[in-house]
Amino acid sequence: MYALIDCNSFYTSCEKLFRPDLTHRPVVVLSNNDGCVVARSAEAKALGIKMGVPYFQIKDFLQQHRVAVFSSNYALYADMSARVMNTLEQLCPDVEVYSIDEAFLYLGRYPAALNDLTAYAKLIKTTVERHTGIPVGVGVGKTKTLAKLANYAAKTHPATQGICVLDKASWTERLMTITPVEEVWGIGRQHTKKLHSLGITTVAQFAAMSHSLVRQHFNVVMERTNLELNGIMCLGLEAAMAKQEIVSSRSFSKKITEFDDLSQAVMGHVSKAAVKLRKQQSVCKILVVFAKTSAFNPNEPYQSIRGQYQFINATCDTRVMIAGARQVLERIYKPNLKYAKAGVMLCAIQDQATIVDDLFEKPDLLKQQQSQKLMAVMDAINQQMAYQSKAQAKGSSKGNGGRLYIASTGIAKQQDWQMNRAFLSPSYTTKLSDLLTVH
Repeated sequence: MYALIDCNSFYTSCEKLFRPDLTHRPVVVLSNNDGCVVARSAEAKALGIKMGVPYFQIKDFLQQHRVAVFSSNYALYADMSARVMNTLEQLCPDVEVYSIDEAFLYLGRYPAALNDLTAYAKLIKTTVERHTGIPVGVGVGKTKTLAKLANYAAKTHPATQGICVLDKASWTERLMTITPVEEVWGIGRQHTKKLHSLGITTVAQFAAMSHSLVRQHFNVVMERTNLELNGIMCLGLEAAMAKQEIVSSRSFSKKITEFDDLSQAVMGHVSKAAVKLRKQQSVCKILVVFAKTSAFNPNEPYQSIRGQYQFINATCDTRVMIAGARQVLERIYKPNLKYAKAGVMLCAIQDQATIVDDLFEKPDLLKQQQSQKLMAVMDAINQQMAYQSKAQAKGSSKGNGGRLYIASTGIAKQQDWQMNRAFLSPSYTTKLSDLLTVH
């Protein structure tokens, strides 16, 4: 048996947690640069606010209905997610973190759970909510796909009170009969259209399809989904895999035209990507630099620039990567363009322990060791100082605090093009000065 735990309206739940005055008020969270709505509380959904709608289009509507608006506070959300996952790991030894607000639990090796699945689901829900303050829904089923379906029921049917356990065939059949096929995990828009053309509109109808018919019209992934809906386990828990590509990019709060400004932005992304690379103990062989103008300005044609640098030997040294990125940017930069977004992508990623060096250009082992030590010290100091930009109070990127950084990334206080987060909440759990005080 599997359980899927899904945090309810996670971003807005995090914001409400530290603002009791917002308990019954509608809340929305905006994307980077406060561009569009990416999260809505139940109250905001009831007002008809759509996902992805630009903030400027509904600004007056939000004010009229007293909707609380927040910029994305990634430091807060990441920390609260870690607390939820840590709590789940205390309740069950087999956990797969599926996303920032979802996790699968395999209950097959936990007799206490199997003896009374409903009681255990209630224990999970109450414990997570008591330890973290984040409301969750719990779905339990014989397979991961059925657990996902159960969680859908837990979140959409009030009678379940946030818990749905599909341990009886009659309950499973009933839920499948009333659930649209597009709500099945892994069935996207194109598959839905194809299923509808075959006269299949409910989960029950899809589950009843023969394996040969599914194979005839779809692929092996859909066949596995069909099997999972019939209680045949095809998907187990997955270990966290090292990323094969790492991307760091962001839109600017104001357009960039000067090379130096664009260079500082790109080098900043190189630094962030390099930290992620080292965190998973990897190195990369290829670095891609890209930048583009706005695609939404009718008065200016959309343009983009892109180039790549291939390192002789795979690396995770920020200094080496910045030098490569600088060469690429000097080659591809086009003056007189108003750049709206820039970033980097690391490709050809390898495990640091199994590096395959260039046949004709062997690395200097002493320099390689010195590089690894320097990067490790740099990362350790930055982590200890906890002055990463995500934890800056009120989202201010001004000043680099106590952290170490490469000079070519620029002095933060001079970067007026940095991401705009006008509605950022305090970093309640990651910054001492933002801790709530009780009077």
